[in-house]
Amino acid sequence: MLTPSPILALLLNNKKMKVVFYNKSISSYINSLGKDHKADIVKAIDLLEIFGHRIELPHSKSLGKGLFELRCLRTGTRLFYCFDGAKAVILHIIIKKQSKIPQKDLFLARKRQQQVAKI
Repeated sequence: MLTPSPILALLLNNKKMKVVFYNKSISSYINSLGKDHKADIVKAIDLLEIFGHRIELPHSKSLGKGLFELRCLRTGTRLFYCFDGAKAVILHIIIKKQSKIPQKDLFLARKRQQQVAKI
């Protein structure tokens, strides 16, 4: 008997993780970007919805203490997120132009993560 691949099994189960934005400024920023960036972001968020907690490199990387980086592979866009129960919360977004994440962006994402945990 054939067993479906893990990807096919996830798609057949159709249990998608809910992904929400921390605030409207994140979605406004995404809407202000060009079509290539938007398409890359949509693809990355789709993967997060499908795989949820199981998403791995190269698409997602743990930054420690429950904070994750969702990687848009074509454009270098990075979405910082955390999990809040059965949903993923997009906390902050940057277009990465250097090898390291700027400390101010990491600080903002961690601050927002703490605020999500308080709710």
